[in-house]
Amino acid sequence: MEPNPSDVVMIEQLLNKYGHLVDARAWHRFDELFTADCVVDYTNVRAPQVFHGIPEVVAYFEVANHPQAHHVANVWVELVGGEHHVHSKFHVAFCGPTHDPKRWYGGDYDDVVVRTAEGWRVSRRRCSERWIWAP
Repeated sequence: MEPNPSDVVMIEQLLNKYGHLVDARAWHRFDELFTADCVVDYTNVRAPQVFHGIPEVVAYFEVANHPQAHHVANVWVELVGGEHHVHSKFHVAFCGPTHDPKRWYGGDYDDVVVRTAEGWRVSRRRCSERWIWAP
């Protein structure tokens, strides 16, 4: 069974909003991205642990070395056992004055998203490194 096309559009909007809110350092708006009980695993991109709940995610993001911009592409939504699984690619630019070495970096997001009363939210996310380019 294929996901509803309007759901796919709103899920893609959610992933795009993620990039904009992270780039804006709008940690106070992470409840627009994640469920309260989310599980976020960035250990494959050097995070120290798996994060449980928005407060842990925000605490990590507040001190992380962020790229200049986040981009998400190739969003694919599929229904698996009644859950909406989202696979996407990210690429980010580490080209600001604090970034040494300057580099482009990319990989995969694997998410499970749920529809809430406030809209779609990520309930589980795994981020994995795929490539790096440093001239």
